[in-house]
This record gives sequence, C-alpha cells and structure tokens, in this order.
Amino acid sequence: MEIESLAAALDAYVPEIMEHCGTPGLSIAVGVGTEVALARAYGLADLATGRPMTVETVGPTGSDCKPYTGVAAMQLVERGLIGLDDPVERHLPLVNPHGRRPITLRDLLTHRSGLGTGMGNWDRVPPPPLGEHLRRVLDAGRSDAYGGTVMPFWAGPVGERYQYSNVGIAVVGHLVELLNPDGVTFSEWLARQVFAPLGMGSTVFPRAQHPDFVPVELLARRSTGYATLPGLSLPLPPLYPGDYPAGSALSTPSDHVRFVLAMLNGGRLGSGAILEPATAEQMITAQASGGTLLGPSQEMSIGLVFNVFGGAHPYIGHGGEYPWGWSHFTRGWTEDRVALVISANQLDLGDLGLSDRPSHAAARLVAEIVTAWVHGAAPRPLRAPASARSLLAGLLVGDRLTTRLGIASQPAPEDVARIAEGAVVTGAWDWEAFRQAVGQVRLTAQPLLDNAETLRRELPAHELALLKRQLGVPGLGERLAPAK
Repeated sequence: MEIESLAAALDAYVPEIMEHCGTPGLSIAVGVGTEVALARAYGLADLATGRPMTVETVGPTGSDCKPYTGVAAMQLVERGLIGLDDPVERHLPLVNPHGRRPITLRDLLTHRSGLGTGMGNWDRVPPPPLGEHLRRVLDAGRSDAYGGTVMPFWAGPVGERYQYSNVGIAVVGHLVELLNPDGVTFSEWLARQVFAPLGMGSTVFPRAQHPDFVPVELLARRSTGYATLPGLSLPLPPLYPGDYPAGSALSTPSDHVRFVLAMLNGGRLGSGAILEPATAEQMITAQASGGTLLGPSQEMSIGLVFNVFGGAHPYIGHGGEYPWGWSHFTRGWTEDRVALVISANQLDLGDLGLSDRPSHAAARLVAEIVTAWVHGAAPRPLRAPASARSLLAGLLVGDRLTTRLGIASQPAPEDVARIAEGAVVTGAWDWEAFRQAVGQVRLTAQPLLDNAETLRRELPAHELALLKRQLGVPGLGERLAPAK
C-alpha cells in the first residue's frame, strides 16, 4: 500500500488523538526497507512560546535507548572482549546473593540477573561517572523506588524469571566502558560505533541531558516536556538518571528509525554496519519468556534487550519514559521490514506503570493506524470524526435498549427523536448517523456477532480503538471489536 495513504490517515487521526489524550506535541517516523519513508510532526514543542514540534525536534528516548546499550555490548562480544555467557564478576563485583550461578552478560541483556525493578536512580543534579555511581548503588543494595520500601534490590536467583532492571542495563554500559578497545567513555563509544555509521546526526547518549554533556545546538532543539493530568500540563524541573545507559539518550524519530531498520536488516543500513548479520538476528529473536506486557493477549518474549512479539506480522519493540515530560515508542515488523517510532513531550502523572495513561495511549493509538497499514488495511478514516462517534454511540444506545436486555422490538422513530431533542452534546455530532445506527441493532440468534459485523463494515479497528476511548466504553468495545 502506498505510503501516501498512511500519511493522509495520520494527518486525519493524529490531531484528534492528541486532543483526546491532552498531548502537547508528537513526532512520528516510519521506515520501510532501508529508508525513512515518512516523517511527520504535530502540535507544539513548547506551549509557552508556541514553538512547533518539527521532525528535527529532539526528544529524550527514556528506556527506548536500552537497545543502543545492548548493541554496544554485542559489538564487544563480536570482538571477543567478553563472552555472552561469561560471568560478569570477572570484570566488576556483581554477585547475586540468592546464588544459583554467576550473572552473565546474557542474563543482564534478557533482564534475568535477579536484580529487581528500580526507577533509574534519578537526582536533580547530573550523576557522577558511571563506575562511581554503580559502586554506590551496589554497595547500598537498596532499590531507589520509594526509598527501597516497595521493591527489593535483589528479587530472586539468577535466571529465575524476567525482572526489568535499569541497574542491570547500567552495568552493561559500564562493561562497555571498561572493555572497549579504544578506551573511551560509554557515550563516545556509542557515538563512534553506532550513531556515526548509521548517520544518526541528531542522536547522543550523554551522562546527563545537561549543557556540560550535550552540544548546545542539540539541547536548543529539544522539546519542553510536560507532566500532565486532565486539563493540566506542568513543565517540571529537570531530572537526571544515575543509571544513564538505561535511559539518557536524545534522538529524533527519524534517527531512531534508522537504528531499528538496521536491526531489521542484519545490522546494516546502506554503507553503515553496526553488527554482523547473525548477531543482529540474535538480538531480535526470542531468547526467553518476558511474561505479559499489557495483559494475557499481549504475551511477549525477550530477545537481547528487545521485546519480541509473534503473530501473523511478528514485530520487535521497546518504549521509554523520561520523567516527567516525555514518552517514546518503537515497533519494528521483522518480516515486513517496517519500523515505527513515536516521540511525545508528555508523561502523564497517573498511576505508575499503567500503559493506558494518556502519554502511552497517544502512541498506541497512532501505532494502531500504522499497524493497519502494515497489515494491508486501508488506514484512512471511513467517516468524518463526528459521523464515526455518532455511529458508535448509536450502536451502543441501540444495544442498551434492545439486545442487552433481550428486547426484540427496536425503539420507535419518535423515541430516537426525543433522545436527540433532550441530549446535551459536546463537540460536533451527526444525528442522522446516530439514528441509522440505533436502527441497525437487532435481537438475533447471535446478536454480538451480528453487531460485530456492523462494526467491521462501518469502522476499521484502529478507528474503533480511538472511538472507544473517546466514549469511555471499552467493555462493550471488547465484545464487539472486529475479529483479528
């Protein structure tokens, strides 16, 4: 399917998604094959000045930069400087007190070292050098989340289970710094061996996103991050992760798409290579179970840092947040050779860890559109937004007045007219679409299946995903969602 149809769909849907989620600005890049095929930006990079979000606006990747760290480590494996299954305690004092066996690089890259989940050891000032920081953290042996009162520092024996760990990836970064043959810092190794070969000129992986560590020109292009709650956007003071190889990179979606395309193409993009083909394939192939990401329907495996998902269109992914103002989303379809990266200057302050917060929802709703396009479905809206909302509302009302209660007769036209006359409506509305939808719902032998058929005909799945959220009725949407 032509990339122009996806561009038109994004232009139609993304402003509506951003309004629904309260997202100040959002930038998107889609790569196909070996090229950045599409780049779009919407909204504002800074609300106070009105500075627009552009495709050149730089944003923090948060944890979406962990695969960079994984690639750097595997470059050392390829050079014979460390083995994937070598005990890391040969190089630094990392010993799991629960035992079972020594921690290996593979354990760290698959989040199975036994280290518990922590937040990243943030502070209001830039961190010390990585070795010094890790000595303090390992000596303390205490999680930073809520002062160590919620999560254990060591969550279990080595290899027992997947346990996402920022400290573990920081240790990987320190191994890169200790063992790289050039004797350079972690940040410099990434600049030379990953970003330069792939032409990622707007990407850096600094100790801190601070003028002491980032070129002034790049910081000037960074968006302002906003912590959000409904009706509220707050530019909170800057924070810096001590576990910085787990989350301190700055990039643009177009740059990060180049990295993902390289991983999908055997570690190479154009004339630039970062890994041997077999190594790149190993990183994006399932190595162990990763449990569930968003519930039972979203079971994932873990490659080497990358999350790996199966299905008819298998894909890899990751994501990230940078407190408290930015979120980042990546998906790469391994067989289709398509990559998607989304950056938003929003991090919602809702309950910690919920992937349904607005800062996540905006990216996931955009991803639904691109996924439809990758799967060969028409991504453009079948209806205008007001018509689509009105139609789904009409189907819901028809369901509540008939099939849900087992009532065979439909509401009379005058009943529907009274509904319209007494309604209080916010925003544009299409009463004709509403009236027609109410009349389409019938009590049959298989009412749910028949109603699902109506939705398949009238609304594509990615449009329905947005409408369900707007109308606040995810329960019925799950029952009536088009078949996958």
